[in-house]
Amino acid sequence: MLRLSQKGWNNVIIFTMLAMILMLNISSFQSDDSHLPVPIIEEGGILLSLQIDQDVIERAGQTWRFSSSSPMASSIAFEGQSGALATLVNSWQRALVKSQNEVSAELLKSPDFVVVLWLAGERNGRVLPIKTIQQQTYLMLDNEVMLLDFPTVEQLTQW
Repeated sequence: MLRLSQKGWNNVIIFTMLAMILMLNISSFQSDDSHLPVPIIEEGGILLSLQIDQDVIERAGQTWRFSSSSPMASSIAFEGQSGALATLVNSWQRALVKSQNEVSAELLKSPDFVVVLWLAGERNGRVLPIKTIQQQTYLMLDNEVMLLDFPTVEQLTQW
């Protein structure tokens, strides 16, 4: 048996209690990354097609093609604007969202825009209802309401 003085045993008890407190509270010392922005499209994800309401932007070789089921727009009007379409698609590739607790999913039942992202390797498109409330833009991503962090909704929906 280990022979320690009373002072020695007190030190053992104190350090044991400190170790136990540290073990129980280790999670509070780790950083909480939930408030950091995350990309809508993961790194390495390839966007094949983008549907904003009735307008469709799809990859045509190395350029982008616009088509619309709306009688107001025509495919011919946007043939020369493939640079603008590429900028729009690039904005979607870099778009960031972050967690929030202010807005519930109920408010997104009547969205301003509905966007469908078709990614390579995914069978179904990602449906993203988007709504602007008090100059903040929110969207539903993976059944969670997220706040659009970058870029603005105008940069993601207009070309």
